[in-house]
Amino acid sequence: MTPGEAMIRIALPCTGLGHQHRGFERFTRELHAAVRNATGITLSVYGGGGEMQADERAIWNLPRASTAAGALSRVVGWDRYFIEQASYFAGFLPHLLAWRPHLVYFSDLNLGNACWHWRRITGQRFRLLFYNGGATTQPFTRCDWVQQTTPEHFDAARTRGESANRMFVLPHGVQTPPVLAAREAVRIAATRRVFGVPEGRELLLSVGMLDCSIKRMDSLIEAVAALGPERPYLVLLGQETDETPRVRARARELLADGWWMGTWPADRMVQAYEAADAFALLSLREGFGLAYAEALAAGLPCVAHESPGTRYIFGNHAFLGDTRDVATVVALIRRALSASSAEAPRLARHQHVRRQFGWDALSPRYAEMLRACATGRRPAWSDT
Repeated sequence: MTPGEAMIRIALPCTGLGHQHRGFERFTRELHAAVRNATGITLSVYGGGGEMQADERAIWNLPRASTAAGALSRVVGWDRYFIEQASYFAGFLPHLLAWRPHLVYFSDLNLGNACWHWRRITGQRFRLLFYNGGATTQPFTRCDWVQQTTPEHFDAARTRGESANRMFVLPHGVQTPPVLAAREAVRIAATRRVFGVPEGRELLLSVGMLDCSIKRMDSLIEAVAALGPERPYLVLLGQETDETPRVRARARELLADGWWMGTWPADRMVQAYEAADAFALLSLREGFGLAYAEALAAGLPCVAHESPGTRYIFGNHAFLGDTRDVATVVALIRRALSASSAEAPRLARHQHVRRQFGWDALSPRYAEMLRACATGRRPAWSDT
């Protein structure tokens, strides 16, 4: 039986699903909801255990944060992430054999490599579609198709010598309601109390890994400190890293009690964006920049480093500049805060994200991508 004669079977393995609440884990669930009823395809989502939903299958593995993964890492010298991926593939293999998908759509390179080797050794027939959400620069030798999430990463890969014939650009989907809700004063006040924002003080929000090397949270702290006594209250939300203590120490040193930092529940991010007056994230490079799109969808004036990627996401709806210069960041933050109360730009930001990245706009293109890649052809929209 060929894909053209029956429903095309798509496997969506996501090792962190159920344990992590980051970009691809959320994306997997949102994609499943967006295309599950699309014509001609059926999808199976495979997570890593933990908080699984009714229509998801848990795959046995040793999660990177588990005691067992740590112990094995010390014995064999492999890093925890590799152990998670390798053990997950062992648990995924029976499903790969029994369900026989036409396409495996993955984002973890180690898992994709294992699937590629299995296919090479056994001859099992399935195609591999790599979601390059992390903008890796490793060669795309062990997949059939590559989804780039921005033109910037497509162009960079082509410059490195990757074949344009098996790559295409399809951005990360973003959940965006049809209409941006009015800001609700009581709810905003409650959220600000949790963060400890003094009454009447502006709130500047940043969302991303709490690190220095990638998200540059320390640089944002320095810019906020340079704003002087009238500076906004800074809230940093994201996953902790090895560099988080350094970020925390810098905030204590420069901002006194004018900041809050922590990991915020994913289902409450809407309230965090609603409570903010402006958003800033100073990464010099992003895979897609989901936090940018989410902040913009919430109507927030945003500050970011100017690059082809941020211009692609924001269009003309943000305050962009060279964020390696503190004075430039200070000026951008001031401009963003001064624009926080204007309602028309707030609605325009939301509609920009809805038109460009909302699931209502993107779900037909995702469905066509899955059908096309499973049957060995480029998506029809990729040639326009």
